[in-house]
Amino acid sequence: MPRTVAHNSTSRRELGQFAPYLLTIASLSTLLILEGCSSGANAQSAGVAERTVPVRVTTLASGATTGPDAITVIGTLAGKEEVALAFKIGGVIERITVDPGQRVRVGQVLATLRPTEIAAQVAIALEGRRKAERDLARATTLYADSVTTLEQLQNARTALDVAVNSVRIAQFNADYATIRAPGDGVVLSRTAEPGQVVDAGRSVLQVRRDGRGLVVRIGLPDRDALRVRLGDAANIRFDAVAGRTFTGRVTQRAAAVSPGTGDYALEVTLADAPDLPTGLIAHVTLRPQATPGTGSGARVLVPLDALVDADADSAAVFVLRPGGTSVIRRAVKLTDVAEALQTAQVPVLSGLDGSETVVTAGVSRLVDGSAVRVVTTAAQRTAADAAPQWKAAP
Repeated sequence: MPRTVAHNSTSRRELGQFAPYLLTIASLSTLLILEGCSSGANAQSAGVAERTVPVRVTTLASGATTGPDAITVIGTLAGKEEVALAFKIGGVIERITVDPGQRVRVGQVLATLRPTEIAAQVAIALEGRRKAERDLARATTLYADSVTTLEQLQNARTALDVAVNSVRIAQFNADYATIRAPGDGVVLSRTAEPGQVVDAGRSVLQVRRDGRGLVVRIGLPDRDALRVRLGDAANIRFDAVAGRTFTGRVTQRAAAVSPGTGDYALEVTLADAPDLPTGLIAHVTLRPQATPGTGSGARVLVPLDALVDADADSAAVFVLRPGGTSVIRRAVKLTDVAEALQTAQVPVLSGLDGSETVVTAGVSRLVDGSAVRVVTTAAQRTAADAAPQWKAAP
């Protein structure tokens, strides 16, 4: 029994001598195990990082969704119907009864030619008709007595028809030797005076009719003209009428470009047409209606860098999914692509609602469903820029 106790005491002393070495070995083993685990985790993280695409993103601000932009342009006030009045035949003006700015009533005599020559022409035509009537009566009697031929009788009838039509022409010209007001309105200009010799068709007076109101005539370049539709609202201001804004609507748009200017002519009809003089300079603000097919009529402005596979008015963007770890490819419809040349943003008609986060850098490496990691710091951006330009597998 004493021998056993001595043996146990000897064993404990021997273990005590090796305890520091055993602890050191255990510690080293633990460190090796932890290091192995850490290396595995790092390797796994590196593998995940290699499978994700570094991208930069931007969130479309709520203010980026706007209605169609207003168009401001300068135009000129005019009457919808401004009639240049002239004599149908030439002659000497006998009188002009109105002056510029004077109001006139429909049918009112405004100017006349001296009737001497015109009356003579009517008299000649009347005498010609009377002679033709006598000739026909004589030819009819002689034909009944078999003195003249059928051809002579027919010629006499034709001569009478010609004479009758000559009287109509002379009387028609006599009627248009007097200028009458085509409707209620105001005289805009007077370009001749009594005693003056005028040619047929030369404008003597210009009258603005009241029936169809006042319009502002403007010209728009093609990109703006195509946004404007008949019925679009407009606000009109005149420098000569301070402190007052008039309302109107687009009532006419040219189908072809105006030679020389390259613009499309439009007319805006004033809703409340005051008695303003023609020629006033107008400042017109047009408010185009929503483009059909846009739903609410809103436009979303998307950075130019976010677009991929753009073709005419179609393109695509990559939208960051919730969680920020992958993207989805979304087709969009574009409008006013020319705006990108000035603003670096393109209006989108459909495909986005303005609340999305879109990829603006790294889009060339993406496909639908690509895993991504969003870079934000300067160091991350530098590393991402230096990354190989490969494209992720779907």
